[in-house]
Amino acid sequence: MTTTRTPTTVLFDLDNTLCEHTTTFSDRLAAAFERVGVDPFFETADVHRWLPRVSAESALDLREQVFGGIARELDRDPAVADDLAAAYVDPDPADVRLLPGARETVDALSEEYRLGLVTNGGRAVQRAKLDALDFGDAFETSVYAGGAMPVKPDAEPFERALSALSAAPGEALHVGDSLGSDVAGANALGLRSVWVPHAESLREGPTPSHTIDTLHDLPDLL
Repeated sequence: MTTTRTPTTVLFDLDNTLCEHTTTFSDRLAAAFERVGVDPFFETADVHRWLPRVSAESALDLREQVFGGIARELDRDPAVADDLAAAYVDPDPADVRLLPGARETVDALSEEYRLGLVTNGGRAVQRAKLDALDFGDAFETSVYAGGAMPVKPDAEPFERALSALSAAPGEALHVGDSLGSDVAGANALGLRSVWVPHAESLREGPTPSHTIDTLHDLPDLL
């Protein structure tokens, strides 16, 4: 059993927690269906359900596995899923904007706590977002899960961040928008989980330790 202590460390998710793309995933998915010429047969929520089930080596591989899994689940032609995966256009990683409270909260917490980033996604793409957001050296360590490393909710990304920051699970929080990835992974390892739901977040999943409306509310939990 993990003992909860006074927090020393805060881990953050990136996408839809600290920042969001200027176009939504739902819009890009709808555009892919249109390019393929198929009526939409799944939604963003279906993708969120499937993401924790796969481990991929690239963004295309991830889409093929997720879209293919959904297609088989719905008795649809897997070939159509492959076409959709190819037709989906990834957004420019630098075309991101901060979510409310992100800058102020990270700046404020960095003065008192050790901060880390634990994000699903390739290093090059996620680094491009961080550079565009100009977070500088706010995070003492950044863990990019995917490829050879299992993605959240697997324990390894969290464990790597905690090890780099010399922190025990009981003295750390993880902040993210995904119940299935962020909250489930943090809960399993004994971190306090803080859920900050995004407009596209799936609303069903494990119970977080805390729920906040925006990152402005995070300092009051510490």
